[in-house]
Amino acid sequence: MITDQQVQAVAANYTKDTKEIEGFLTLWKFLTKHADFFGWRSKTKPNLNEIRGLTELAEKYFTSKFTKVSPSIPQTVPDEMVSVILKKFYKHPQDKLKNIQIEHQHSMAAENMVGELLERYIDSVLSKHGWVWCCGALVKHVDFIKKENDGYRLLQIKNRDNSENSSSKAIRDGTIIEHWFRTFSRTGKTNWDAFPDKALKSHLSEIGFVSYVERYV
Repeated sequence: MITDQQVQAVAANYTKDTKEIEGFLTLWKFLTKHADFFGWRSKTKPNLNEIRGLTELAEKYFTSKFTKVSPSIPQTVPDEMVSVILKKFYKHPQDKLKNIQIEHQHSMAAENMVGELLERYIDSVLSKHGWVWCCGALVKHVDFIKKENDGYRLLQIKNRDNSENSSSKAIRDGTIIEHWFRTFSRTGKTNWDAFPDKALKSHLSEIGFVSYVERYV
């Protein structure tokens, strides 16, 4: 059986930050105890009770956590029929349509990045207080975990109240996974006051998120 010291030694190959190493240890312990939550994109999952599998987990985890992300412009060709509708129905002038296409692509790229940045912002606060970010989709339908007494606290977050899909809802039925979203889709109001960790919610805010994103990008 792998020991805590071996897990810490593997993690130390990727970071010297003590909290990061302890966070990875918490994640490994959770996944070895709750194998059904282990998410892995390839068909064959690594054996987390072997050094090789542990190393694969560490590589995936720390690469996901430390790789800087940026907006990715969609590679698909815009549908020209959209421009026809914009011109005929919305009365946009012909000479503005190309710019609208480009701006729309930029907007889509930025929107696709918000969820990732939201998790990174929350991690920047919660990681100092025992929470571990489950980056790299290593824990199914769970974004953050925290060791508490003899169990774990599980948290799933979404950017908007209408962004949770049916599969993640089904996974939560009968589990202890908590759920939180940042904004209400119909009003645009934020939901920071309802963040599940009452002791830490005062450290999270829309102003803080905006400041974090501005620094990050």
